[in-house]
Amino acid sequence: MKTISKPLALTAAIALSLSAPALAALPKAVATGDAFTVLSLEQAPERIDATVLADQLQALQVDALTIGNVVRAADAGPAADPLQVLADRLGYSYRFVTGAADAAERRGSIVISRLPVEAELDSASGDLNYLRLNDGAHVVTLYTRSVGAASGAAPVKNLVDATRLGAPAVLLGAPAVLLGAVDAEGATAAGFDSAATGSYFSQGFESATSTSVKLRTDTGKQGVAGTLLTLGYAAPVGGEQPWMDTGLSADARAALLVAQMTVDEKFQMLHSYFGLGKDGGPLPEGAVGSAGFVPGVPRLGIPAQQSADAGVGVTNPGGLRKGDHATAMPSGPSTASSWNPQIAFAGGATMGREAWQQRFNILLAGSVNLQRDPRNGRNFEYAGEDPLLAGRLVGESIRGVQSQHVISTMKHFALNDMETSRNFHSAEIGEQAMRESDLLAFEIALETGKPGSVMCSYNRINGIYGCEHDYLMNQVLKQEWKFPGFVMSDWGGVHSGSKAALAGLDQQSAGEVFDKAVYFDEPLRLAVAGGVVPQARLDDMVARILRTMFAHGNFDLPPQHQPIDDEAGFLAAQRTVEEGSVLLRNAGDLLPLGKDVQRIVIIGGHADKGVIGGGGSSMVGWTARGTNAVPGVLPTTWPGPVIFHPSSPLEALRAERPDAQISYVDGRDVAAAARAAAAADVAIVFATQWSAESVDLPHMQLPDNQDALIAGVAKANPKTVVVLETNGPVELPWLQQVPSVLQAWYPGIRGGEGIAALLTGKVNPSGRLPVTWPVDASQLPRPHVNGLGFTPKQKPDDTIDYDIEGANVGYKWFAAKGLVPQFAFGHGLSYTQFGYDNLAVTVEGQRLVATVDVRNTGKVAGADVAQLYLTLPEGSVTPIRLIGFQKVMLQPGERRRIRIEAEPKTLASFDTADKQWKIAAGRYQVQVARSATDPVQHVDVVLDATVVR
Repeated sequence: MKTISKPLALTAAIALSLSAPALAALPKAVATGDAFTVLSLEQAPERIDATVLADQLQALQVDALTIGNVVRAADAGPAADPLQVLADRLGYSYRFVTGAADAAERRGSIVISRLPVEAELDSASGDLNYLRLNDGAHVVTLYTRSVGAASGAAPVKNLVDATRLGAPAVLLGAPAVLLGAVDAEGATAAGFDSAATGSYFSQGFESATSTSVKLRTDTGKQGVAGTLLTLGYAAPVGGEQPWMDTGLSADARAALLVAQMTVDEKFQMLHSYFGLGKDGGPLPEGAVGSAGFVPGVPRLGIPAQQSADAGVGVTNPGGLRKGDHATAMPSGPSTASSWNPQIAFAGGATMGREAWQQRFNILLAGSVNLQRDPRNGRNFEYAGEDPLLAGRLVGESIRGVQSQHVISTMKHFALNDMETSRNFHSAEIGEQAMRESDLLAFEIALETGKPGSVMCSYNRINGIYGCEHDYLMNQVLKQEWKFPGFVMSDWGGVHSGSKAALAGLDQQSAGEVFDKAVYFDEPLRLAVAGGVVPQARLDDMVARILRTMFAHGNFDLPPQHQPIDDEAGFLAAQRTVEEGSVLLRNAGDLLPLGKDVQRIVIIGGHADKGVIGGGGSSMVGWTARGTNAVPGVLPTTWPGPVIFHPSSPLEALRAERPDAQISYVDGRDVAAAARAAAAADVAIVFATQWSAESVDLPHMQLPDNQDALIAGVAKANPKTVVVLETNGPVELPWLQQVPSVLQAWYPGIRGGEGIAALLTGKVNPSGRLPVTWPVDASQLPRPHVNGLGFTPKQKPDDTIDYDIEGANVGYKWFAAKGLVPQFAFGHGLSYTQFGYDNLAVTVEGQRLVATVDVRNTGKVAGADVAQLYLTLPEGSVTPIRLIGFQKVMLQPGERRRIRIEAEPKTLASFDTADKQWKIAAGRYQVQVARSATDPVQHVDVVLDATVVR
């Protein structure tokens, strides 16, 4: 069946095949833009003729189509869901709202939307789903339930209160099916009136009519019954500030507002001030104290923009905001190691909620840069080396932040993959390789998280600064990816006025402190007045900022200073470290620590006080437990101070094992540590590596003689465990002498408790590496890089040649070069074992779905990550790609059939001539694997030549 790219073209092509009587039997369509229409079908059709059904949907002018109580077997391929195929062909959004993605049988609701999805919450955040749809003039919130089980009136009301923002809303389905125990009174409490269909609608609609419909779904077959609900929009509110009408779309509201702004008010929106003051001076008037501040415009009701760092929690630099504290979340690789989108969403929601409660409406989060080198000092903010994993997980984190009405950035766009000379170096890479690696990660994160803002990077890309890069910001981000939000600069990333504005930059960040000039004030004013920058571009810059603020509730639900929920933050942080720590080695099943282990010595890493964190702008220095647990560790100035979050592994392990004798030795004296280890049943060495923004690590070795410490302890006691708290992979020269190694990354404010739970078996490790772990730097594409570290012996290079590996980042590089890593991408051990059987793969166009039986063959409950890889035909530049994954929790002896749908772009290559993703015809192998080098089942598939839509 041929692919149809445009709905209007489809209508024209099939009009002659439809009978006039069939169309005449349908209800009269309402005028476009006058109403919102939703068609609820009584059941999902078993099969459809896309040409027959599509024309009827368009004749009805259906904005959304829904079907409740749908059941899909896990092994149902793409063709088994004809509505998904229809949505693909029409270019509509498709959602299957299900509460358990890893269930053997998925139950839920289907939503297909003709209108763009502006924001959403799905079952990752509970049993209820919401989509915010935007037709360009109006915005509508659409609520559905993932399953038929009742959850009471309170969850419905809570979701509506948190997400609706005053917009017209529709609660779909008959009450007995959708709402369970929620009766009309409960729906009314949530702000809804009942429609004749049993669905509910809110204020913002002035009329509701329902019509019975019977759709022909296949030529000559009996139709499917449904109800068409037509909701007429209420008249615009009008008044002196019509942009405050919440029934209008964010774009419409922004257009009304821009038309009323003076030139000075417009330029005020285009540059922020450093929210901490200039050169130690006073804070800008109205700033609450953080990274960025843009004054509001009181006469027009425009709120101030208050921006907070960063990606692992809300910062409070120097404790400037007295009384404010936040949850120090585990580092980015810890979240990525969970391979669990729900963990990423919960972490983002925690940061967003705490930002909102500290008066911020923008969080400088969403770091998507790929790990191309383990020495990059900022890897602890990122999510690993693979574009699918990084894009999905960071996208979910962004979505979590924005679920709390706080705008999240997505950064650093793009190729800011090393910190050395970051303000000057040029990342050199071909277009195809860039699109298939770093830019693919950004593209997936954008599709998943829909960030309100994108932050352009410091570095140059192929000779052009990131914040002056027309190809990246205009051609790719705004035109091809249709990004509707605004681009802000990194702090110190702007070098021009008109050039940057014409290239797509919308807002300069803190230029009075970090740039040579406030380019987006006087220089840009002169450029606009002289016609160098069109007035339309100026208005576009302002409109993008305002529409983003409208879309994320900055106007309608402004932040309020409130106490944060410390316990909720602790819970999210601990769950992240528990799912994100990776058991790298466990020879002889030394872990978990058994009850027979009565004498334990903990050595090094300041484990008596806390756990280490990364440095720079993202450092969360003020928490509910206080500030730095180990002050004075050098460096104490930027990008320091070196921080240890007050979460002691020693005290946490004592709490888990009150029956054992647990002592501590600081490890500075190797001989003393060895003596203590020899007297213990088990020795646990904590090894740390500090890294920070603005500087790269000089090597892959543990600092401060820690390798010698570990070797000495392991020699004295063969039952030695090493817990690593590092930025990323390090050399492990003692590995064969140490039975057990746990990678805990930077584990955050509940790191001690999480590590103790993992060591004792209270929690079964389920983390899997988001990066390849090299043996040493000789295996990297660039074994030697000039200028690394605080005191480099060589001057940094002006360029970094990423064409060496191109798109073959991490495990793809190792596969292409035939290298054997220390630990493979995706590696991670458990206290139980898992088996895989009956892999099956089905393909329909660009959709590839794999199903496989997973079973827990061990004696304890645990979670495994089924990883789906595609090996490409012989001669391909890239030999292997991760195309999908699914984490599944199983009880001992439990077997479950799971479904993994591949991301279509991971099957394809980017055609630079046509600017399209294309799947090449040929024979491929699909593998389900425990890691990138450990396939357990495979199936050969033939893919047809296909353009990914």
